[in-house]
Amino acid sequence: MKSSLAIAALILSSFLFGQEIKWLSLEEATKEIKAHPEKPVLINFYTTWCGFCKRLDKETFTDKKVTEYVNKNYIPVKFDAETKDMVKFLGIQYTYIAPAKANYMAYAFTNGQLSYPATVLMNGKGDINKVVLGFRSSSDFINDIKI
Repeated sequence: MKSSLAIAALILSSFLFGQEIKWLSLEEATKEIKAHPEKPVLINFYTTWCGFCKRLDKETFTDKKVTEYVNKNYIPVKFDAETKDMVKFLGIQYTYIAPAKANYMAYAFTNGQLSYPATVLMNGKGDINKVVLGFRSSSDFINDIKI
């Protein structure tokens, strides 16, 4: 009986964990871009205090249709817009800007529109195609990022 429960739990956990966006770090994304330069990049800029960011994570980014679409069509990156760490992405270094209370990467990629959550769609060369600001339901999110 215990082994049956353990097997059932394992199957259920693999099913649940299989429906997550496979977020990459900036370093991992850079490697993936080099390996697949034709694949666009989706960057989710968030902050730790942002309620709508948490809602996007909990509701939209766990939706099966969203996770499948993002994982299939994008190189997904999740980035804390307020990190004070110096970061490097696509050969450019970004630092924290105190007056903006944001990392310059978030500022640059959103064209100075520091509103969270922000989802940036770009190609592997760093050309930004679209910036989606704010929370979106699953269906709206897919429509906004559709290729």
